[in-house]
Amino acid sequence: MDDELILLNPGPACTSRRVKDAMLRGDLCHREPEFGELLAGLRADLPRALELDGHEALLVTGSGTAAMEMAVISSVREGRSILVVDNGVYGDRLLKIARANGITAHAVRPEAPDGDELTRWTTPIDPEAVRAALAAHPDVDAVAVVHHETTTGMINPIREIGAVVAESDAVLVIDAISGTGNEDQSLGEVGADIVCGTANKGLHGLPGVAFILCSDKGIERIQDVPARSLYLNAASYLKGQRDGNVPFTPAVQVCYSLDEALREYFEAGGFQARTKLYRERAALVRSGFERLGLEILVRPGARSNSVTMLHLPDAVPYDRLHDRLKERGYVIYAGQGALSSRFFRICTMGEIPWHRLERLEEALGESIHP
Repeated sequence: MDDELILLNPGPACTSRRVKDAMLRGDLCHREPEFGELLAGLRADLPRALELDGHEALLVTGSGTAAMEMAVISSVREGRSILVVDNGVYGDRLLKIARANGITAHAVRPEAPDGDELTRWTTPIDPEAVRAALAAHPDVDAVAVVHHETTTGMINPIREIGAVVAESDAVLVIDAISGTGNEDQSLGEVGADIVCGTANKGLHGLPGVAFILCSDKGIERIQDVPARSLYLNAASYLKGQRDGNVPFTPAVQVCYSLDEALREYFEAGGFQARTKLYRERAALVRSGFERLGLEILVRPGARSNSVTMLHLPDAVPYDRLHDRLKERGYVIYAGQGALSSRFFRICTMGEIPWHRLERLEEALGESIHP
């Protein structure tokens, strides 16, 4: 509807009426066989949706960060370390998760002067830097990288990194939370052992359920790792979900909505159709940004399909721009860290009517030059 507020922030994303209505299927005890059937369907559909047919899905009630934490703490054996690609807020979050749980963590970062977040957060990691870091730290048991660094809308070269990691005994952990189902690189081509995702964002479900997808090597690893958490121990989820159970009370209604979102996803053509839609959305809004003279921060070859980081126009503070656009029916998002005073983000995730994206250029122009 034209009077609906369109969320152009990087999650939570707008959802369809079908997905919202799915929450009304009714109350259900998660210990009943009906929930076991729902869980089994989701566990089968998620790998198929993301072209990871050889992987096994484990669902957890929580945000995407719950999946990140489950993946990190369940991928590193006792006395070993993790190597993290750190070129954005979410790479830094992976580091913080490891260190908060007592896991030795090494960081690999793009070359940049100390304190220069602008360069570090807009430069995809060189896979050869990952190779060098693995050689320097032979105790590394897992390599973690963010596919789509939502900090700036930048894509890391996960396929090339996967090829480097495959030469070692380490498992490859990918935070694909903002790239799940909407970025061009098929996860099936990467060789990832543990992939983190969420029901919302590119899958167009509701926030509140996250998941990890594990290869055979990933499954073997999480069974070898000591329990570092009661709630986020992947091995306990694996054991329970293989029997149709979950260790803790799940968000049943959010699972209903994810089930409906996946139905819509497959009906619309699956991975290829969803990524095509996101490419077309990006092209539409970015052509409007160009006509308005708004400069995109990330270079073309490294841009995601869903998040665009833009320079704030001169003499237009973010809060004023945000409020003017909200009056016109659009919610945008600030930059992060040291970039928050100079940049803002527009994200084309979720269910968005095409005509509302066509009207975004006019709304932006009116908000910048009232």
